[in-house]
Amino acid sequence: MNIAKSNTGFGFIFLLFYAAGYAQNSETDSLKKLLQTQKQDTNKVNLLSEISFVSLASLPDTAVLYAQQALRLAENLRYQPGVLNAALSLTDAYTTTGNYPMAIDFGFKALALAKETNLPLNMIWANARLAQCYYYLDDYSTSLQYDRNIFTIVDNSFPDSIAFICTDLSRVFDGMNQPDSALLYAQKSFKQIKAWHYEGWYTVIYPVLGNAFAGMGLYDSALIYYRTGIPVAVKNNATTDIIDSYNGIAKVYKAKANPDSAIWYANKVFAEKTAISYPIGLLKAANLLAEMYELKKNPDSTLKYLRQAISIKDSLFNHNKTVAIQNLVYKEQEKQQAITASRLKLQNQFWLFLLLAGAVAAVTIAVIILKNKRQQQLQDMRNSIADDLHDDIGSTLSSISIMSELAKNKSPEAASLLNSIGESALSIQENMSDIVWAVNPKNDRFENIVQRMNQFASEMLDTNNTQLDFSTSPDLMASKLTMEQRKNLYLFFKEAVNNAAKYAHAKNVWINIGKKEHHIKMIIRDNGKGFDTSQQYDGNGMSSLRKRAADLNASLKIRSIINEGTEVQISFKIT
Repeated sequence: MNIAKSNTGFGFIFLLFYAAGYAQNSETDSLKKLLQTQKQDTNKVNLLSEISFVSLASLPDTAVLYAQQALRLAENLRYQPGVLNAALSLTDAYTTTGNYPMAIDFGFKALALAKETNLPLNMIWANARLAQCYYYLDDYSTSLQYDRNIFTIVDNSFPDSIAFICTDLSRVFDGMNQPDSALLYAQKSFKQIKAWHYEGWYTVIYPVLGNAFAGMGLYDSALIYYRTGIPVAVKNNATTDIIDSYNGIAKVYKAKANPDSAIWYANKVFAEKTAISYPIGLLKAANLLAEMYELKKNPDSTLKYLRQAISIKDSLFNHNKTVAIQNLVYKEQEKQQAITASRLKLQNQFWLFLLLAGAVAAVTIAVIILKNKRQQQLQDMRNSIADDLHDDIGSTLSSISIMSELAKNKSPEAASLLNSIGESALSIQENMSDIVWAVNPKNDRFENIVQRMNQFASEMLDTNNTQLDFSTSPDLMASKLTMEQRKNLYLFFKEAVNNAAKYAHAKNVWINIGKKEHHIKMIIRDNGKGFDTSQQYDGNGMSSLRKRAADLNASLKIRSIINEGTEVQISFKIT
């Protein structure tokens, strides 16, 4: 991509680059035919990236495949401009398909490469991709930070083209519920686009204007822009913008208390053939349909779309993706460290023996610094995960529980199913609380573990008027467990105490936790009715105890005498 030297040139390239994803199918087909005769060189890298761009709006999954091919070839050829363009394409494609961890990974890679070039236009593209990704993650403050980086670069290097970034700023302010700013920037962008006479950009700006006017409560104006944008988007094969317009119209009709029209337009989102490749658009439509059918007192349809919304949201924000985000920084550090080590080895072969001692010292220091940095990053990530689980998933489960109660009042015939939903939500919410506690680094100290165990046992046994004797050894408090050990130890403890409370019918329960020779030993004993240990018990309780013990790599002993009581012992090694 040639960097424009003039302000006018920038505006043209800006539009051309962003409109690349809205090409006609004929253009895509011609590019694919050209690809068949292309040699394995830098021209093929650029062609693969171009096909990825033009496929983005209509076939984002296809865009991913071509961008991956471009990246592999560019890396093999050591063609850095091609690596940058492929990373930008992958960031776009993964964002559209909802794979946000991968999008962020390639977004940061593109930003690092753009900084190496020190070219304003490359910095604009890289910041724009990250801004878009964080926008779809509903992290509007971070998205705004990257958009402001772009604003500064454009203002300094291409001042007459400042209005083009205003489209993204309008989206972000709309997400932040600042309708005045959203409308201001949308109108400023629209004015610049009209001055350029570039119709392809109308595909993008019409739904943005619709959102801005809807945010101001000017629903008739919003509908005009949404409806004007749909045929333009259809002409340009821009599925994502068609879906955004349908969702916008449905939202307006919801606000105007016209549920039938809102349902009709939201269902058109699901009718789009490639909608599955744009999950964030499907999520908005499913949420709106659930709300509309609830207003129409249709519990079956409400539950259907509520389940779809939860399924889509889980696919976008599940725990595995959160863990993947946590590991992105580590992967990049390890890769950079390997590259640095390889370069040093090639450059310093002649001085190898002379510099060996210094190199060992340097590596040792680097390992210490890296270890400290990783620990801090891990702690920050664990804090973030704990907050996200508590705020996002916790609030969602609470909403499900509340909605089931409301729906139960409105639909008595569905009471049994709704009771089951509410109980499941409460159970998951309790389990989520344990996971949040296990992940939170504030609970790494052993005294916090002991305190939570004591509190749980007291509350559980008090309901049965069972006396509790809870004791620990003094040297236990200085011990440290890994997050995994802490989680499994606590869940093992909960299961054992729960069994004693529910089935033992004991008058007393004794719990002792001690430490000896780098081993943690826990004994839970009761004077209840006991059971025959020669019989095979494979219920959920016993299976759970064995699983937790196996996860701890611990030895497990269970002794029980009928009418005398039961004793559960577990012992495992700590570092």
